[in-house]
Amino acid sequence: MKSPPLDTRRLSCFIAVAETLHFRKAAERLHLAQPALSQQIRRLEEELGCQLLRRDRRRVELTPAGQALLDAGRRVLVHLSHATEAAQRTAAGQQTLLRVGFLSPASFSLVPEVLRRLRAAHPEVHLMLREADSTTLLEEVRLGGLDVAFVRGPVTASGVRIDTLRREPLVVVLPSGHRLARKTRVPLEQLADEPFIGFPRDTAPSLHDAVTGMCLEAGFAPTFVAEAGEWFTIVSLVAAGLGCALLPESVRTFTREGAVYRSIAGHARHVELAIARGPTPPGPSLRACLRIVSALTSVDLL
Repeated sequence: MKSPPLDTRRLSCFIAVAETLHFRKAAERLHLAQPALSQQIRRLEEELGCQLLRRDRRRVELTPAGQALLDAGRRVLVHLSHATEAAQRTAAGQQTLLRVGFLSPASFSLVPEVLRRLRAAHPEVHLMLREADSTTLLEEVRLGGLDVAFVRGPVTASGVRIDTLRREPLVVVLPSGHRLARKTRVPLEQLADEPFIGFPRDTAPSLHDAVTGMCLEAGFAPTFVAEAGEWFTIVSLVAAGLGCALLPESVRTFTREGAVYRSIAGHARHVELAIARGPTPPGPSLRACLRIVSALTSVDLL
């Protein structure tokens, strides 16, 4: 069943109560009468079909559902505030808007330099940044929610132009105390009995397939004991001793105590970093961005 759209006024009321855990204080913060605030919270719970707060005469507590809504709701209001401000500034002629999506660890290599040069050359361009997995970013480009996105390839998407920018090898991430950590290059077959940590295939299909394919070529199928949607979470789980991982080489720039990066002996598969955009001709801000990317990668994008 499709959920109703979330009322931002009711969301603001809930966040005020959740942060103060006190209806009177929250009502004063919002300049509302306390009965009106209580009514907004009741309607929000009815719309969502779950209890968000436990309350009695002495205290107010968040339910697990309430805690989840608080964490997500704060992000929603921040994004809405930024979007509103960007729209107002663009309408006033103060700036142009460029919506850029990216995934990690692409954020450690190419993307920061692109954005630095863009800001230096075009201070009038207001950047709205979105970090997500490749599948999500491609869908947002297709639907027009993003002007451009840096994604992991090889990948295709209907209605989206995708250009490969560079290729990088996979490296092994090991706990620092691992028996293979003293090697500078690790033969992949020596990881046959190790537990693996990786990305879910539905969010990172090209990377997941590259890891699985390399292991199969080495004579074994990897046993994934945990999956995570963020590369730094994967590295942290490796550092905690839960297993090993194969990740793009650009993660080497991230230092995490307890984890080490080692090259793979022999042939290592490569993954691609690609840029995705809609099929229509780019506007001035996107053209400026594409020119900078072309200069950094020697890939003709215009």
